[in-house]
Amino acid sequence: MGYPFLTRMSVNKERTSMLLGYDDNTCEWCSLDDTGRIDSRQSLSEHGTESDQHTQHIQFIGRNRVLVITQDKAGKWLHIYENEKQAILVQSLFVKFPFPVMQAAWQEGQFILLFSIRHRSGAVRIGLYDPEKDEARWVTPDLDNPQFVFWSASTREVGVNVGGFGRVYSYSKDILPSSEIPYTEYAYPVMDKQGDLIAVSIPVEDGFQPGWIRQGEDRVHECSTDSQPFSEMIRMQLDLHQQLVLCEGITCGRWQYVQYTLDREKRYELYDYPGILTQAVLSRDRQGLIGKYESIICPPVPGIYRFLEQTRTITRFPVERDERIGNHPDKEPDVIYGGVHYGHDKIPYMDMHPEGAEQVVIYLHGGPHNCLFDSFSPVISGLYQAGVRVIGLNYPGSSGFGTDYRMRIQNDWGGVDADVIQFMREQMLSSYSHVSLYGVSYGAYLALLVAGKSPELWSTVVACAPFTDLEGLYAGGGTKLRSFLETEIGELLHDQSALRDRSPTAYVSGLSEVNIQLIHGQSDQLCPVEQTERLYLDITKNKQMSGAVGRIELHVVQDMAHEAYSERIWAQKAVDFLTYSRVST
Repeated sequence: MGYPFLTRMSVNKERTSMLLGYDDNTCEWCSLDDTGRIDSRQSLSEHGTESDQHTQHIQFIGRNRVLVITQDKAGKWLHIYENEKQAILVQSLFVKFPFPVMQAAWQEGQFILLFSIRHRSGAVRIGLYDPEKDEARWVTPDLDNPQFVFWSASTREVGVNVGGFGRVYSYSKDILPSSEIPYTEYAYPVMDKQGDLIAVSIPVEDGFQPGWIRQGEDRVHECSTDSQPFSEMIRMQLDLHQQLVLCEGITCGRWQYVQYTLDREKRYELYDYPGILTQAVLSRDRQGLIGKYESIICPPVPGIYRFLEQTRTITRFPVERDERIGNHPDKEPDVIYGGVHYGHDKIPYMDMHPEGAEQVVIYLHGGPHNCLFDSFSPVISGLYQAGVRVIGLNYPGSSGFGTDYRMRIQNDWGGVDADVIQFMREQMLSSYSHVSLYGVSYGAYLALLVAGKSPELWSTVVACAPFTDLEGLYAGGGTKLRSFLETEIGELLHDQSALRDRSPTAYVSGLSEVNIQLIHGQSDQLCPVEQTERLYLDITKNKQMSGAVGRIELHVVQDMAHEAYSERIWAQKAVDFLTYSRVST
């Protein structure tokens, strides 16, 4: 791809250093001043000398100790660096450990790894692995769809949420049978634990409110009773020294940070600003947030927000690397957040409308339970530059707008969400003659389904990493995917007629009438590339038989998996295809 792209970021507990990991398998160790700004940086590259090793994990395991985990065909390599001023690779250890590492810690002169295993039954179990001794032990029993929250190696505790309830498992030095691993259960999901304080997320009518519990007590302290609740609570961080709790979440589709004192005083709120700041932590002086910043035109970079500046500006740290993603406008697109009424629902969307736009593209995110933010999108940026209006649709099922809206498509994939897309085309965008669809993953599935049913409404479809056959997706899926589909689709899985009616493969004739570009990664383990290839062949054959006029392209990208930020790989192809019809007519 010709440029490094920030994929991982970690800040140490003392807030003195930051670790940055890039997709070219290089890392940077940056020292931070009291305000959270970068003092100096140095490259960690000794572990990246072998071309077949890919970085899987980076993390601080002490103030001046860094762990980088790489993977090759034979197994994992654990690389330990020390000394932030002049980093030295002090150890590289090879282990044939097949399970993904969740976190690592340095404890009593050695490092240990936290990992998880999903059994064929769908149950998940969390354990610890000692790479020096090549020994593993369990720290939880089998759990049904647990959400991992935290691991405190110093106090030997693991926090998870199961079925909406929080659990903190306590393990000893001895290996114990799973039935004997003790835990404390809480009535609310746990989010963090520091000392004897446990941060919890409290479900309320319109979302979630932050709160805390003192260990050994039943009383729940709400951080706020008069603030608008979070639509989704992402993370909470307790600061015992300052008696503060930092809350990170989504409110009405916007990323938000709120800081409270433990006695309910709201210290600040960061909500309405261009772009998003994620994974943020307090700076050493507690007067700023350090996190990963991105916007529609800005790829992820480390950034900082200073409370005392009283602005909505995130200061981006300069990235002393190659030029980034190519040519982009200096000015962010103007984003209008709107909503259109559909029955009892209000459908939220982002509208980026360059002056004089004669073409529209409806942008459909993946998921289905993701949310479209004004985060990095080279496709949106490229279309906006080309004078194309972009409607970023958060269709029913999207997160960030309340539990009811998120659950709106349960047992109804390709139902109300597909209807909403057509409704917007016919009602909101009826004056345009050129309206196209762009989708990724689940959004690509919706784009193909909607276009196949009503091809006369659409000029062009770009579908990236789609699935096209619901019955085949379930039949060929692994345990995790099958379990997810059983929860999401439910009874429809037992109705072959309904599954076919909601699968793009049933609408090859309609899809043959639309300009279509299909893009898929050869190494996609979630949405089978074979489904995309089969749809391409079916459409091509139908075009030959029917004489339908229209462009059809298939691009299979070698070594590309189903992963975040893949859009940057195919962005130019997609923009060129979406704007071709407008330019050539």
